[in-house]
Amino acid sequence: MNYQLTETPEGIALTLPSQVKWRAYQIDFGQGPLRYRFEHLQGRNELIAKAIGWKKGDSFQVFDTTAGLGREAFLLAALGCQVTLFERHTAIATLLKDGLQRAMTDPTLANIIERMKLIESCAIEYLNNNTLPDLPDVIYCDPMFEARTKSAAVKKEMQILQSVVGSDADASQLVEISLKFAKKRVVVKRAHAAPTLKSNPDLVFKARSHRFDVYIKT
Repeated sequence: MNYQLTETPEGIALTLPSQVKWRAYQIDFGQGPLRYRFEHLQGRNELIAKAIGWKKGDSFQVFDTTAGLGREAFLLAALGCQVTLFERHTAIATLLKDGLQRAMTDPTLANIIERMKLIESCAIEYLNNNTLPDLPDVIYCDPMFEARTKSAAVKKEMQILQSVVGSDADASQLVEISLKFAKKRVVVKRAHAAPTLKSNPDLVFKARSHRFDVYIKT
C-alpha cells in the first residue's frame, strides 16, 4: 500500500508515488463528476434508485458497507435517503471525512451531507458487535473489483482504491451478514463478468460497466 496523505490548504489529499504524473487526489462533492451527477439526478430513473426500490417521497435508511470514495452514498443521500457509510481503511476514511466536512460549507450541498453519517469501522464487525436501534431498509455492498472501463477519471479512482484497499476477500461474508440485518433489500454492485457473491439474485439491473444484484427480503 504505497500512498501518502498530505494536508493542503484545500484539504487532505492522497498521492501515489508510483503515479508521478497524477495530481494529488481529494474527494470533492462540489465539483467534477459528482457535482454533475447531483445536478442531473434523474430520481426514480437512476439505476441505483431502481436497485434499492426507491420512489419519490421515500426516506430509506441505507447502510453503505463499503463507502470508498462516497460516490453512491452521495447519490443516495441526494435522493433523500439517510445513509450510514462504513469505511474500514483509515486513509480512505480520512479522505472521506475531509470531503464531507468541506461539502458542509457549500449551501447547495449541506442538506445532503447532513444525511450522510460516516463510521470508520468494518461493517461486518460493526453489525456483529452492536445492537442496532433500527435496522436499515437497504444494505448496499460494493466490494472491490477490477476496473474495466477506459475512462481516465474512473481508472484513477479505482487505482487509488486498489492501491490503498486492495481486494475485499470477505465480500461473500459481507453479503451474508447484510441479509440478516436489512429489512427490505441487499444490493450488491458487481462487474459484468464477475460471479455473483450469492446465487440467484431476485433482480439484476445492468449498467454499461457494472450491474446491481438485488436480494429481496421476504
